Amino acid sequence: MAIEAIIKNKGFEMNKKRISKGLWIWGQFDRRSEAEVEAAKEKTNNALNGPKFESHITLSGPLLEANNNTREVLYQISNDSLKFTIYSKGLGHKDDFFQSLFIKIKEETELLALKELIDRGLKLESAEYFPHISLFYGEATSESKDKIIKKLNLPEELTLDSISLVDVDEDISSWKVVERFPLK
Repeated sequence: MAIEAIIKNKGFEMNKKRISKGLWIWGQFDRRSEAEVEAAKEKTNNALNGPKFESHITLSGPLLEANNNTREVLYQISNDSLKFTIYSKGLGHKDDFFQSLFIKIKEETELLALKELIDRGLKLESAEYFPHISLFYGEATSESKDKIIKKLNLPEELTLDSISLVDVDEDISSWKVVERFPLK
C-alpha cells in the first residue's frame, strides 16, 4: 500500500502520553543478528505471553503525515549509509507496556548519525533517544522479568543492515513494515 493511502486512511489519533498510531522508522538486522534477537524474544514471549512483532530498534518517528518525498528521503539515506554494528549494554526492563523488557543499546556515533539523518531528512524533531531492542511488549512483574533475564543469552553485537518504514497501530497491536530500505 502506498504511503499516501496509509496516511489518508489512517485517522491518526493522539493519546495523552503517547501517539498510538503513526509511521515509524525502524532499524532492522541481518539474518544472524535477527536470529539471535528472535531467540531471546521467543524465550521471553513463551514465558510472558506478549504480542508478536518483528525485531527492530526504533530510530525515529512518528510521522503523523507522510509526503511524496518520504520514500525518496529514506531511499537516499539507505543508499548513502553503510551497514554497521550496534552493541548491547545489557538487558533492562521498565514498567512501560512498550518498553517492558529490552536489550539496551550503546549510543554509538554511527547509530546517532543515522538517527540524525532520518530526523533531519523527514523534518522530525529529535526527542530524547533511548536506543533499545524490545524483547517483550506487555505487563509483567519485575520479578517475572528478572527471572527471564537470567535465562537469556544476550547478543553482544548486532548488524544493522536496513531501515524500514513501519505502519504502527498500538491500539490493535499491529506493526506492519511498509517498505524496507537496505543499507549498503
